[in-house]
Amino acid sequence: MRKPHETHPEPALTFAPPPNLTNVTIILLEPSVPGNIGSSARAMKTMGLNDLVVVNGPKFKGEPEALKMGHGAWDLLEKAREVKTWDEATEGLHWLIGTTHRKRRAQFPQTLPAREAAQKIAVLSQKHRVGIVFGREESGLSDAELRRCQELSTVPSGAEHPALNLSQAVMLYSYEVFVASMGEIPVQPKTLATIHEVESLLKHLGESLAKVGFRPHQGTPESFLRSLRRVLSRAPLEKRDVNVLHRVCQQIDYYVDTHGGLR
Repeated sequence: MRKPHETHPEPALTFAPPPNLTNVTIILLEPSVPGNIGSSARAMKTMGLNDLVVVNGPKFKGEPEALKMGHGAWDLLEKAREVKTWDEATEGLHWLIGTTHRKRRAQFPQTLPAREAAQKIAVLSQKHRVGIVFGREESGLSDAELRRCQELSTVPSGAEHPALNLSQAVMLYSYEVFVASMGEIPVQPKTLATIHEVESLLKHLGESLAKVGFRPHQGTPESFLRSLRRVLSRAPLEKRDVNVLHRVCQQIDYYVDTHGGLR
């Protein structure tokens, strides 16, 4: 009797992950079950991404469901950062892209297709840290959370109900960033301010404007600051830009504190 034909499978085609991928952070906001975290980690690992942050998620390290769905990415799951707040998750990032499948009104940051967002990430992450935040499985990111992103991104779809599940979305963005990062990428020569440095500037601007009695023509001071955040998010701010604007505020503060207000 002849033996069954023995096959020797060829090794899989692999590509070295571009080095800038170490500057790309995937943030999962309040994922519902450990399995979704595991499958998202596996999607990241497949595409060379290795920095995962989970905000207010369930216990997943060592959980059977997470290990099963994250097969091959156990190291990534083990070193994933678990945090409680948005500010902790975005610490040290220079640019944050929020994912959404809903059409947004004009007062939100601009929305880019996933591929276009990935091309921007590929450039910025050559020198700076960039985050992609994914919302809750059922409701996504809230309006307030989306306003704290510098840009929004969506996956174009022809379906009537276009929402992807969490790990599908993570895989798609991870793939697009991987592909966009291959080849020659122009390096961002400027030193950008971090998200928290820009937020500190916005707070300072609000306080200085209040000191001189500024009142927006329409809306509340809070809504004006949201509009100002949107304006400042149209392009990444350099550190020196932030410092200049802080100095303007400091001059206003000094004058008001010294003279008791503007005449």
